[in-house]
Amino acid sequence: MQWFKHDTDAHRDAKLRRVKMKYGMEGYGLYWYCLELVAGDISRNNLTFELEHDAEIIADDTNINYQLVQEMMSYMVDLGLFENSNGVITCMKLAKRLDQSMTSNPEFRKSIAKMLENHDTVMTESEIVMQELEQNRTEQNRIHIVDSKLSPCPHEKIISLYHEKLPALPQVRSWTPKRKTWLTARWREDKERQSLEWWGGFFEYIGESQFLTGNVPGRDGKPPFMANLEWILNQTNFTNINEGKYHR
Repeated sequence: MQWFKHDTDAHRDAKLRRVKMKYGMEGYGLYWYCLELVAGDISRNNLTFELEHDAEIIADDTNINYQLVQEMMSYMVDLGLFENSNGVITCMKLAKRLDQSMTSNPEFRKSIAKMLENHDTVMTESEIVMQELEQNRTEQNRIHIVDSKLSPCPHEKIISLYHEKLPALPQVRSWTPKRKTWLTARWREDKERQSLEWWGGFFEYIGESQFLTGNVPGRDGKPPFMANLEWILNQTNFTNINEGKYHR
């Protein structure tokens, strides 16, 4: 979908006013940014109105603190601006904003027309599709609403474990906001990871990889690759490590 309707008086909407009152224009901007992401993924074959991006990517794209993104999204879900179904964020009210003039694709126009004829049916079908997608999607594609009961991430202790278990890898000399955000995200994603024992075992597992520890010659005369903690905490790299991609 190339564009969607945006009323000029949207800022007067009671729910959006509450978002502005609580988070200022940063929250207001986040709302419209997320709508753009949802609308950008809408096509004739995808009328599920899902927000595919996770909080980590949104935080990086918008330069907003990861925890604040989580908090604002949770608040907007509570207000009813978005829906949260088992971690999948949707905006079904966007379905009401669709118009056949938004696309020149005849098949897409037919899909929109069918949706507008029976909006309730489309919403039901959408929920079914979301359930099917939920069974196949990985945790990295979800927005994780912050649970205040989760134990706080012990950053310094995990960094110490990294140095202890992987002394040959580059040491952490600066704990940047980006690194802090990524470690917090990896900690919160899975209850199993919320223990120092898990992280100690995880770093030991990394130490068994010849590639990650710099023991595989580089190509074309380049120096061998060696992982560092920031690289390890990147969502994609972290998943690949857990799946054994670098231990072959």
